[in-house]
Amino acid sequence: MNAHDRPDNGEWIEIESRYLSSDDGTEFDYKAPLEEPLRISITHLGKTNYLGIFMRTPGNDLNLVRGLLYNEGIITELDSIDTLTLEDGLAKIALMDDTPYDPSEHNRNMMVTGSCGLCGRSALHDHQPVNSHDTFSQKQIHDMHALAMQQQHMFRETGGTHGAAAFNSKGDMIGCEEDVGRHNAMDKLTGYLLTESLAPSVCTLSGRISYELVQKAIRSGYCILSAVGSATTLAIQLAREYDLTLVSFARVDRMTVLSAPRRIR
Repeated sequence: MNAHDRPDNGEWIEIESRYLSSDDGTEFDYKAPLEEPLRISITHLGKTNYLGIFMRTPGNDLNLVRGLLYNEGIITELDSIDTLTLEDGLAKIALMDDTPYDPSEHNRNMMVTGSCGLCGRSALHDHQPVNSHDTFSQKQIHDMHALAMQQQHMFRETGGTHGAAAFNSKGDMIGCEEDVGRHNAMDKLTGYLLTESLAPSVCTLSGRISYELVQKAIRSGYCILSAVGSATTLAIQLAREYDLTLVSFARVDRMTVLSAPRRIR
């Protein structure tokens, strides 16, 4: 297979392929979403350590790093970051001296793929229970998913990316991100919300819900996490423990509410 030149947006490449079906095969350009490594280093009090190598779709990498640092509990506010630079696939973060940071709590012993946000983590940080009285109708949740899908242009082109969208307490979309990794999309979205000082209420996901997505949702301040796919046992357990409203199989005219159902009317 021969890859064509990367498009200007840098989100996918076209690959020569042959489509086979019951009819005759035809030649066409297959659009494959990019997946490339991003190394992240953190310097604090004169010492530098590497957080890991993250496989992601290039684009909005600074927000990805900001969201990752926040969702993992490395920082509690953007002011904890002294400098953040990105060059040649390496993100360098320098934390403010007064930032409490213990590298041993965030070490990873392996590369983080597009399907795992916790791979190699030696420990998980604590969560605060969700504290929100926001409520939404079933129709509003379905409309949010429909709107989010309209914004996921990479998925329409490639069929190979995940989407995460944020909505405020009024039901207005305030952010939408895509990536080959579910957790990356969430981290990019969190980084954007932090940068723009936006308060989210509902997060919609294009795929299934795993443990790390629930912990990121709780950390990022959502009260409802809704996905078109299923939810794992640990995801449900964590959502119930911390009072996050968890919705699975939100499709067209149905949904399954797995925890804190009072927020869906």
